[in-house]
Amino acid sequence: MTELIYALICSDLIIDKESSSTSFIRTIEHAVVPDLPATLPPIFFASLWDLEKSGEKPFTVSLSLIPPTGDPITLGMQEITPGGTMLHKMNFQLPGLQVKSEGRHVIAVAIQAEGEWETLARLPIFVFKSSTE
Repeated sequence: MTELIYALICSDLIIDKESSSTSFIRTIEHAVVPDLPATLPPIFFASLWDLEKSGEKPFTVSLSLIPPTGDPITLGMQEITPGGTMLHKMNFQLPGLQVKSEGRHVIAVAIQAEGEWETLARLPIFVFKSSTE
C-alpha cells in the first residue's frame, strides 16, 4: 500500500535542481480576509509518497476543500503509476481558493488504490475576517 510521508500547504516552494530537495516557504495555517466571500491567494500543495509497498499498481490522489459547512469541493485528482522509484513527490499550485465564511476550512488528501477512497491527511486553513476599527 502506498504511504503518505508528508503533506503540507505553503505560499511558495523551491526545488533544488541538483539534489531535488524541496524548501517550503511560509507554511499556511490561516488567512485573514477583508470581506467575505473572498478568494485566497494561490498556494502550493506539497507531498511525498512512499511507493515501496505499492508495487506497480496505479493509484489516484484527490484533493478537496471542505468548508465549515461540510460540503466538499473537489480541487483536483491525479493518477500516479509507480515507475520503479521508492519515493514520489507531488507538488502543485492551487489557484485562489474561494471561501464564503470564517472558520476552519480543510484540504483533505485522499487516495484510491483498489476501489475505496481513504482520507490520509486533513490540512486546516483557518479563515478570519479582519476587524476594521
